[in-house]
Amino acid sequence: MSSTSDRPTGRPRTIDPDAVSLVALRLFDEQGFDAVSMDDVAAAAGVSRRSLFRLFPNKAALVWGGLEEFTTRFGDALRQRPASESSPDALRAAYRIGATFPDDAVEVTRHRLRVIRANPSLERVGDAAVTSLTDEIIRFVAERDGASADDLGVAVRAHALAAAASAALTWWALNGDGRPEDVVDRALALLD
Repeated sequence: MSSTSDRPTGRPRTIDPDAVSLVALRLFDEQGFDAVSMDDVAAAAGVSRRSLFRLFPNKAALVWGGLEEFTTRFGDALRQRPASESSPDALRAAYRIGATFPDDAVEVTRHRLRVIRANPSLERVGDAAVTSLTDEIIRFVAERDGASADDLGVAVRAHALAAAASAALTWWALNGDGRPEDVVDRALALLD
């Protein structure tokens, strides 16, 4: 007969979602997104299936988890740009800050972007977040330039900047050249 003193005491082990996400993204990148199951991720990360699903309701959530941090950094940086700065300069500066990932997030970001690129169906999962970000850029450009958000020029500039930044980050993930913020900055400079 076992006593209650045989059970572990104290708080249950805390699971680091970023560490679990990195394990999953490495697996997806190496073996293919469709070839890796949530059970495979749980086993490789050393967590229970139940804990994994509590943190990430599906495989796509393991991939798209970092977009919120980028969006927050970018949005905060955009709102802090001086009013005297032109919209292209303000957006370039905000994108540079948004794409400046903390050192411990660079590998995760690289794997995330590689997995999204290799699996076009995942792009649709992130469409709402990307559209929201683009809408924020459109509002910013319209306000900064004293134009309507319905103006064709505003929409084209906003979408061109968003597409260039996205293309730059994907290129960086695939080619491994330098820091992501430097690559985004170089890409946006090409639009000038």
